[in-house]
Amino acid sequence: MENQQTRQSTGATWFAAVIFLFILILNIPLFIRMPLATDVVLYDLQAQMVLNGGTLYQDMFETNLPGIVWLHMLVRSSVGMSSDAIRVVDLFIFSGTALLLMLWNRRNHLSLTGMLWVGIALFSFYFSLSEWCHFQRDTLILLPALAAVWLRRKQIDRLIDGADSLPQASLTSVFGWAFLEGLFWATAFWIKPFVAVPAICVWVGSLLILKTFRKRMIDFSGVLLGGLCLGAIGIYWMWQTGAWSSFYTTFTEWNPEYVAARKAGWQPLRFAQFLYRFYPWFLLHLLAVPLALIALKDYWNSNAKTDSDALVESGKRDAVLLSLFYLGWLVQSFAFQHLFDYVHPPSHLLAITVIGGYLGSRFQKRSLTWGWKSSLAFFLMMVMFSFPAFKPQRVMLWKTCLLNSSNAQLKSKLALLVQVDWEDLYNVRQYLQSQNLKDGQLHCYNSTLVYLYPELSVKPATRFVFFDSVLIFCPNHRKELYAAINESQQKYIVTDLIDSGFGSENTLAKSADPKQLTPPDYPVSLKGAYPWSHPVVFRSGRYLVHKVERPLGKFLGSGKVPTETQVEKFYQRQQKQSDASESK
Repeated sequence: MENQQTRQSTGATWFAAVIFLFILILNIPLFIRMPLATDVVLYDLQAQMVLNGGTLYQDMFETNLPGIVWLHMLVRSSVGMSSDAIRVVDLFIFSGTALLLMLWNRRNHLSLTGMLWVGIALFSFYFSLSEWCHFQRDTLILLPALAAVWLRRKQIDRLIDGADSLPQASLTSVFGWAFLEGLFWATAFWIKPFVAVPAICVWVGSLLILKTFRKRMIDFSGVLLGGLCLGAIGIYWMWQTGAWSSFYTTFTEWNPEYVAARKAGWQPLRFAQFLYRFYPWFLLHLLAVPLALIALKDYWNSNAKTDSDALVESGKRDAVLLSLFYLGWLVQSFAFQHLFDYVHPPSHLLAITVIGGYLGSRFQKRSLTWGWKSSLAFFLMMVMFSFPAFKPQRVMLWKTCLLNSSNAQLKSKLALLVQVDWEDLYNVRQYLQSQNLKDGQLHCYNSTLVYLYPELSVKPATRFVFFDSVLIFCPNHRKELYAAINESQQKYIVTDLIDSGFGSENTLAKSADPKQLTPPDYPVSLKGAYPWSHPVVFRSGRYLVHKVERPLGKFLGSGKVPTETQVEKFYQRQQKQSDASESK
């Protein structure tokens, strides 16, 4: 009987390993050839600018802490500037994150088979996400944050194993490991400061577990000093490079508007679209949140019965730390951030780990009910039907992705979130290459056009690379934006009609007049309205190339394409202002 159970367990492990290997082989070539998100290209431009002697925040506008730019500087100086290379790096970083998550529940009796199934779920989820979520700050910081949580777990073990006088764990050792943990938290914080919320939650969990005041103080002082040390190094870097003054101005005068704008993004339609893109994975939170709360309750009940922190088993302590880490991350992603897709993958990855630990222990005890089994089967069916790599048109690209590097055609077919028409953008690139542009002569009005700068090897016309985004999120700074474009040497402007709110149907329509490059509904009475009034010299689908004529003109309200009515009202306001100035 025992031999039969052993054979069954070995067979289950090999089956899970084969499935895991199949998922990796099927998805890795497709993943590497997918396009990069616009944010990744922006950070590439900033990193390249700094590496070439430029000053961050001063020479290129940025609303975030510089940690992500430092990471891009490290990666790009090591692997080069290709999109495939940075995707390989992303895969390695995510693999490290997945490994730490797979191993977390080992002390909760999660078997090797269970660990493999957790890994299958983690990688399947990440491979199902759109390119908007890859090599983004929220998922990147999960690796150093997890490393910090692992050190926290080890530190708790070290302190609980020793007596109050710490005979088994010297003061120097405790402080040193706490200091290292602080460095990991600070690394994540420099990339994205919202990690402070789950970090605080994990630390609160430590206070509940460690009952000796002296242990807490030695531990806390090490973590704090480690964080402050790396924080001081980062501030020193900004001071030495001349970025500190512009950084301070950005965070005190520009960022309040940007942060306030996140509330406007939480709209019912956008939330429904978000749920659709994360289907069926968002359903995991409905199960993970109760399981995390139950783990906290169970520990609280066990801990309340004893005055000694050494009597509570290590598996329950692990469950508490993971639950607090997950709940903290979930709260900060929904309560404090924009409703952007790339914000939410870490909370889903942690939800998978929470559920995996629970199911693993149930499988081990053979206490999984038919309700659980049927629910798992139904969820697996939903995943399989929605999984991108199982779609025939995508599977057919596997060999092409394996044998070829990324190109416009491949990017167009592999993109899971259609923000860019890659073939039309390639046509724009070809046209602009024939114009022999120099640094500062090209202005990409929309954020979706940022790819043109590295592809043409030219510097942006202004320091506001995501020009339309800054125009929308920071409306009180339009004078600075207008001064930047007016002082620039731009010769060509590229606009994206769909991203500028013109509508896909209107955008793709063609005029009956062969001489008219713009769509039939494009406003024809535009005069002095930047950038729309500048003559269009080339069009490819949704993209217009405007040749700059001086004077540049003024902004018309928002960053969207104006209607004829808006144009008329704009001219009426201008006329009234002119009449008022003449009367004075």
